[in-house]
Amino acid sequence: MSAEIVRLVEQTGPYLTAAVRAYGGAVLARAGNSAADATSDLGRRILQAVAHRRSEPEQVALAAAVQDVAEDPKDADALAALRQLLKRALREDADLRAEIAALLSAPAAASEPAPASDAIALHQAALAQAEQVLGNTHPDTLTSRNNLALAYQAAGDLDRAIPLYEITLGQSERVLGDTHPDTLDTRNNLAIAYQAAGDLDRAVTLFETTLTQFEQVLGNTHPHTLAGRNNLASAYQAVGDLDRAIPLYEHVLTQRERLLGANDPDTLVTLDNLAGAYQAAGHPDRAIPLHEHVLAHFEEALGATHPRTLGCRSNLAYAYHSVGDPDRAIPLMETTLTQFEQVLGDTHPDTLNSRANLALAYHTAGDLERAVPLYETTLVQRERLLGTNHPDTLISLGNLAAAYQAAGDLDRAIPLHENVLAHFEEALGDTHPLSLTFRENLAAAYQAAGDPDRGAALHRTVLSQREQVLGNDHPDTLKSRNNVALAYHAAGEPDRAVPLFEAALRQCLQILGDTHPTTLAVRSNLAIARDAAGDPDW
Repeated sequence: MSAEIVRLVEQTGPYLTAAVRAYGGAVLARAGNSAADATSDLGRRILQAVAHRRSEPEQVALAAAVQDVAEDPKDADALAALRQLLKRALREDADLRAEIAALLSAPAAASEPAPASDAIALHQAALAQAEQVLGNTHPDTLTSRNNLALAYQAAGDLDRAIPLYEITLGQSERVLGDTHPDTLDTRNNLAIAYQAAGDLDRAVTLFETTLTQFEQVLGNTHPHTLAGRNNLASAYQAVGDLDRAIPLYEHVLTQRERLLGANDPDTLVTLDNLAGAYQAAGHPDRAIPLHEHVLAHFEEALGATHPRTLGCRSNLAYAYHSVGDPDRAIPLMETTLTQFEQVLGDTHPDTLNSRANLALAYHTAGDLERAVPLYETTLVQRERLLGTNHPDTLISLGNLAAAYQAAGDLDRAIPLHENVLAHFEEALGDTHPLSLTFRENLAAAYQAAGDPDRGAALHRTVLSQREQVLGNDHPDTLKSRNNVALAYHAAGEPDRAVPLFEAALRQCLQILGDTHPTTLAVRSNLAIARDAAGDPDW
């Protein structure tokens, strides 16, 4: 046996084990998923590449070996049998050896991942060789080109990843056909890249197209179809369309529970995604128990610092923050950020999101001395990695503006608020939840700067839009109702302010509870307004 085969078998071991642990015996049929961690997903791709190139009896033997490992990942005999099948496949197929070598050069979420620049260089060399030997549009060349785009995306270089995906997709459509599995895989990867780049309109359209094709070609409950449906729900949530996102998540969850079981990793990912959508829709009472359930399972199955576990822990911490529980939110956010930095690095997108959430929690708790430097650091990193107009960068800019405002620096805050709002209105529309949030921030800044008329008018606009878009009882709508009542109180109109405070307080008590920050703020404001109105019953 050649040294190359021995090396490839040794290198694939950790990835195959991670894939079987994450996906179980069904790994050979699983589709790529934007929520999957890189290590297990690379193992999935390796196993599927082997199966794709083997005869039907050999595929049956491979599936049986994978199932044996899935049933007992610590069984040395089962692992040895899987390794033997891999060795035989590599020995008999030179093209497979080249494909596996190219896959292994991709960065993965291992404990010591290869530097992104090294991985990219290996992919570039593999692609150049494939183009020279096989031609520009050979299926293996297309696979190599797709892998290079994946490496660019993993390194955060979307400016090079997206054009390469687009080229590869066009070639795959011409050479392999519009609904070939490799074409669908590339189209799905491109949609994920569009979403990561903040190009949500194109991402949604491409996810919708891909899902329709998955349903037509593979059927309604094929794993690829379920993954495509989950990704589309995520894109709907990203554009603020929760009315379509939540039912789609619920549909995927029901199907995955029936087909895979309640504790399958893909089922749990969908459950966590659904919890996040409930959270965004203003239902933390439904979200938090789901987040806690998913986190407990991933901690037990994958360990405390696995990237997927960290993502779930971050989601739970943010849910605690959203219901005004800083005592549970902040320590959990601090721990999770430290673990993200250790496991994924200082500038990984998940690390940046964790850092941004912690800054927001500090800000909400009134700790501007810790919040502002963290906001500033995150903004600089996002500008460098994502660009100045990416939605995540703009959110960082808007949060920093709010912190400057809280610190009394309105000369810096107001221009930033105006800039962020203009970008979100252009990119996402006038009534997207993010546009509404930053319009509300600008209204508060105008009021703080001594321009109550503009502030009050903007608050009334936001309230009307939130009632239409989010509903009358959404927590953000309640917050807007409080802000409008405050504006009436500041304008000396107690007859309009007090009834609005009273209505807001009744809803807050019913929906958010007695100790939620919004409830406490409304109760305090109502007391002040009644005193100012000379209410004898107060």
